[in-house]
Amino acid sequence: MTQSELARQIGISQQEISRYENGEVKAPINYIIDLANCCNVSVDYILGRETTANEADPDNILSMYNLLDKTNKLRVVERIQTLLELQENTCKKYKKDGP
Repeated sequence: MTQSELARQIGISQQEISRYENGEVKAPINYIIDLANCCNVSVDYILGRETTANEADPDNILSMYNLLDKTNKLRVVERIQTLLELQENTCKKYKKDGP
């Protein structure tokens, strides 16, 4: 992605992005959040506090969820509900039939 493309998606100028990248000025937190959302990574990843962009460990699941738009958040909730139902049914069957 070019600086111009990123600038267009985030709503700032290409010159601002260049200044942030070159360390001429510090990026405000709202820019960092927008950048993380645009790139589908966590703010910690942007800041260098995580080494992988989308690590699927339990501590990072909430961060990834927060990057989703409203529609995809609803999809995640629906899938979780389905998995919980399947898990519950499996447990009931196991208790009923035994090991």
